[in-house]
Amino acid sequence: MPRRARYLVPRGTPRRGEFLAACAVVVVLSHLVFAQLTLVVAIALYWAGKATRWHPSWLAMPAAAGILWTLAVGPRAAAAGFVAGPAQVIGYLNTSDHQVGHLLHFGAAFAGARSWLPKQLPIAMLTGAAEAGLATWLSWLHTDEWDMPEPRPGLLVTVRRLALVRAIRAGGIVTRDGASLGITPGSGTRVSLSWREAAGGVLVCGSTAAQPLTTSFQLVQAALRRRKPVLAVDLTGDPDLPGYLAAACGGAGVPLHVFGGAAAVGPGQFNTAAAVRGGHPACYEPFRYGPPAHRAALVTGMLSWDGQASQHRRSCAAYLEDVFELLDAAPGDPRVPVLDEVLHLLSPAALRARVQHVPASYARRSVLVERVQVSASLTDAEPAAIASLAQELRALRGSQAGRWLRQPVGGQLAPVDLGRTVTSRSVALFCLNGSARDMLTRLVCQDLLGLGARLRGMGVDADAVVWLAGCDAIPEQTLRELIAAGPAAGLSVVATTSSPKAAGDLAEHPNALLVHRIADPAAAGRLAAAAAMSADDLATLGDEELVLAVARPRRLVPRVLAVRSRIDAR
Repeated sequence: MPRRARYLVPRGTPRRGEFLAACAVVVVLSHLVFAQLTLVVAIALYWAGKATRWHPSWLAMPAAAGILWTLAVGPRAAAAGFVAGPAQVIGYLNTSDHQVGHLLHFGAAFAGARSWLPKQLPIAMLTGAAEAGLATWLSWLHTDEWDMPEPRPGLLVTVRRLALVRAIRAGGIVTRDGASLGITPGSGTRVSLSWREAAGGVLVCGSTAAQPLTTSFQLVQAALRRRKPVLAVDLTGDPDLPGYLAAACGGAGVPLHVFGGAAAVGPGQFNTAAAVRGGHPACYEPFRYGPPAHRAALVTGMLSWDGQASQHRRSCAAYLEDVFELLDAAPGDPRVPVLDEVLHLLSPAALRARVQHVPASYARRSVLVERVQVSASLTDAEPAAIASLAQELRALRGSQAGRWLRQPVGGQLAPVDLGRTVTSRSVALFCLNGSARDMLTRLVCQDLLGLGARLRGMGVDADAVVWLAGCDAIPEQTLRELIAAGPAAGLSVVATTSSPKAAGDLAEHPNALLVHRIADPAAAGRLAAAAAMSADDLATLGDEELVLAVARPRRLVPRVLAVRSRIDAR
């Protein structure tokens, strides 16, 4: 609730008015005797602040001027000039003539004020600013919060704002514990998001695709400067994004490996110069290593099971687990892509033939032979599920992006391995588009979930950023699982979307919201409810403004002026 007014002397106190009047008389008389010019300076500064509605911090300027002036004339000379007038007044009151007429001619105590009053100014500037600050604080304390006028930016705020804007645009986006997003329009203070706040997930949304992409890229740049691993998934199809990320990686001295997108121009060929502009094209074959159950989960996770019974998926998962264990026990030609081996072994006859090549020294040979016989018999009895699996895998391998789920013939491309990317603190970018985008998206997300599970199992904090550009293309349940699994594994998920529906559906799940102007009333209402603010505030944001809302610990910055950092491509 807004703060209500409080009073140092409660309003119900008996004879409160007389007491305050007496205090005011004592204050004025004390100043007339001991600090004549301080009273004038304090009144002038207080009413100047009231008239201009500057933030109270502006009083630091006259206080600093008083300190510098005192040092310039010398502290001893300034103190002597400050006490000369009070000494004359006190001397006048202490004269031996105590007649009433003497006190009635009090003005005589200020004889020669033109000569000694200006000497009080250096210290009076300091004491007057302090008293004006005290009076301003009392005025703030005695006023309800909703009746307080918004402060106007003063010279100090303007200078600080210009300095911060210049620093951020020059690349100063890394803070002690997070990343700069911009400044507050009124006070000009820096607005940042800490990595602890981002650990619970960040959703960046807006009505246009460019705004959330640019804001989220600010966080990625700061992560690169901190040498955090970055796992980026581009689902927007923006042709400039790989180049921007490569330039940022080059400036931070971080290697970048790119899978898909414009990097692949044909079978066995990569457009290394123009496509990724400094990034290294890479292949992606997550099925080659790891436990058989994990690799089987990758395959089943990337397929669409709509309209199929749940037992079909379980049967396929069990069959694939046997296939991958068989590939470990009796490996084939390492130049053959793993998915091609899997497609070949989806035939029960090929499965039975391969199991005969398992060496007798294999510890689980008898168990594996028995499992293979059972899987082959079940497939012979009900071939529909395996047939559908084979059809989808062939479609994936036949797509342009599917060709790069292997090492190209004669190529020496670095493979993208999420675990290796985290340990080497490098960057991996998946540019997913084309006919097989949905399958590849599910594959990468399944691999990310598997990475999170492995890190949690080992008790390792990856301290990495997962950047999902265009997260509306990811299944909602999968995205929620990624956000939920992030904190325990040290994977800070930063998701962007320009879809009002996706933004509204995901509003309550991430820990931090970065919201640009939202034109859709329904989505604005859901986002405003999650941020504990009004939907009208979201609709009235400017083109370069956004809202920052953090759930834990609770923090709300209702208006942030976004300041974009340049990309350091040194």
